[in-house]
Amino acid sequence: MVSDVDAPALNRLLDLQDEDTEIKRLLERRSSLPETQKLAEASELLEELTSDVTVAGQQVQDATRSQTHLEGEMSVIDAKVAREEQRLFSGGVANPKELSSLQAEVAMLKRKRAELEDGLLEVMVDRDQAEETAQKLAAEKNETEGTVATLKQAVGGLVDDIDSQIGTHEAARAEIAAGLPADLLELYERIRETKGGIGIARLEHGTCLGCHTQLPAREVERLRAEGGLQRCDNCRRILVVA
Repeated sequence: MVSDVDAPALNRLLDLQDEDTEIKRLLERRSSLPETQKLAEASELLEELTSDVTVAGQQVQDATRSQTHLEGEMSVIDAKVAREEQRLFSGGVANPKELSSLQAEVAMLKRKRAELEDGLLEVMVDRDQAEETAQKLAAEKNETEGTVATLKQAVGGLVDDIDSQIGTHEAARAEIAAGLPADLLELYERIRETKGGIGIARLEHGTCLGCHTQLPAREVERLRAEGGLQRCDNCRRILVVA
């Protein structure tokens, strides 16, 4: 049971409510900063781009290895063709069957080289495309890194400012609360916890500003006449009759 409460205590409790309302507003603002959402989106994009850059770099490496391998095979074939053609045209082979075999071998090697050359051209195109993609992704990643850094700085500044304001209001709240009766403060806290952060409200022109309910005129007169601690019949918040 709350002891008798005078008007100054109720007005002081209203001041406490103002501080609590402002602290709640600041906390909600801090948790819903547009910049924080933008930072989350930019960070997610940066993570995706980092992964894409790694994949693109691997594709460039794979294409480079394939190109090197094909060029190596072609060099080996070129050397074989050169040796076989030298034997073929040197006059050192007189046996018609052996000459025919050499000609067939040279023809086969040249066909093989032509196939490798076609494959090499395809791999070179793939490599050029992979390098172009990797460069574009790297540029986008660098740009996004800059965006993330800028947003982090902006969010940090905004949060620091909000936290500073919260600290100011918390200090004011503590000072106000220290001058309130303990039982009244306890009742206020219980109501505030179940009523969306509003534990006390003014009654103005017969309307509770906590739940915006118009009270009957007779009830308003009773509240004025009795004074002290009163509560709204509808929302059960503490009322301060204006």
